[in-house]
Amino acid sequence: MVRLALIATLFVACGREASKGTVGATATRRPSTATPAAKGACPATGNWSACSVFERLDRAGLAPRLDSSAVTEAPLTARGVLLHLGPSELELYFYPDSKTREQDESKLDRTKYVDYAAPLTMRQEPTLIHSVNLIAVLHSRNDHQRERVADAITAGPPQP
Repeated sequence: MVRLALIATLFVACGREASKGTVGATATRRPSTATPAAKGACPATGNWSACSVFERLDRAGLAPRLDSSAVTEAPLTARGVLLHLGPSELELYFYPDSKTREQDESKLDRTKYVDYAAPLTMRQEPTLIHSVNLIAVLHSRNDHQRERVADAITAGPPQP
C-alpha cells in the first residue's frame, strides 16, 4: 500500500514538473514540425499554399520541417520556401495561378533537372515537380522519397 502511494506521488510530481515547462530526463527532443499556419487555418482554395503543402507532406508521413530562410532558383521570379524532409530539402515556389507558373517554369533550363516521373541520373540533378500554381524542387537521391513527395504534390491542392 505504501509502495502504491509512493508511485502515485511520483506521477503527480512528474505531472507538475511537466506543466511548468521542464522536460524529464527520459523525454526526447524532436525537430520542430510547426506548420506555417495554425492547424485548420489553411483554406482549401484549389491553389497550393505553404500550409497546404506542409499538411499534405505531413499526412504522407514525410515529417516536413520548415526552414526560416528564403530560397531562390534562377531564373524563377518567385521567392521560395524551404522545407527539410529528413536529410533532403524541398524548395517550394508559389504563383497566383497556373498560367503564371507555366510562364516562369518555361524559363528553366530543363537539362539541370530531372522530372519526377523519370529515373535519377548520375549527374545528381534535383527533381522538378509542378502542380497547378506550384513549382517544387526536391534535392534527394532517394527514389522512394521522390515518389512519395511527387505523389503528395501531383495529387493536386485541396479543393474548395
